[in-house]
Amino acid sequence: MKRLLSSIGIGAATVDTILPQADVRPGERVDLAVELSGGDAVQRIGGLYFTLKAESEGDEWVVDRYEFDGSFTIEPGEERTEQVTLRIPVWTPVTRGGPRVWLETGVDIDWAIDPTDSDEVRVEPDGFVAALFDAAESLGFAFHSAGVVETPWLDDRPFAQELVFTPDERFERDVSKLVLTTIPRGDDLRLYIQVEQRDEVAEAVGQDFNEQELSVTVTYANPEMIGRRISSTIDQFT
Repeated sequence: MKRLLSSIGIGAATVDTILPQADVRPGERVDLAVELSGGDAVQRIGGLYFTLKAESEGDEWVVDRYEFDGSFTIEPGEERTEQVTLRIPVWTPVTRGGPRVWLETGVDIDWAIDPTDSDEVRVEPDGFVAALFDAAESLGFAFHSAGVVETPWLDDRPFAQELVFTPDERFERDVSKLVLTTIPRGDDLRLYIQVEQRDEVAEAVGQDFNEQELSVTVTYANPEMIGRRISSTIDQFT
């Protein structure tokens, strides 16, 4: 009876994934400890699999999938820890300002409902995006929010991150909002600078702001250089 119950997921093995560090950064490798606890019967584990997911404003995306083959048997009540290393993709959204990122862990058990675990992941900016935050702040823009947007025009990924900033007195007469869409590529950063111009007449009648956008490639994580590029784009469009 115990074998039958285990085969339908009752009294089966359980799984818990432990992330050693409090936060991660895109592009880095992360060591995980996957803790397995045996159920009421001997079970054959076929492997481990993981899915890194992101969610923003109700939309959900798969950031990456990972599979680790290697079968073993877990005895009733046995405690076992598997060490796994994952690489966080460079396009993983930063969770600062809104998006949610989490890791789902699954265990492949023959003839059973696979046990799963879900863990929130805090993603901090990499060097390029950190320099972008510093550049915007140095120009007097305050970070407002972040989101994840669809990018059907990109061949290699379905989404990109959108960072929204609001101006201080230096730009507030001309700019209502600065939107920076980031497409990290490892060695550089593709950046779309969108300037929403302030139009008092349009505001009065409830029309959309005048939007202008420029695409640039950032090859150095240098806040001063990025700041100059953003400032020149604003001057060009206002």
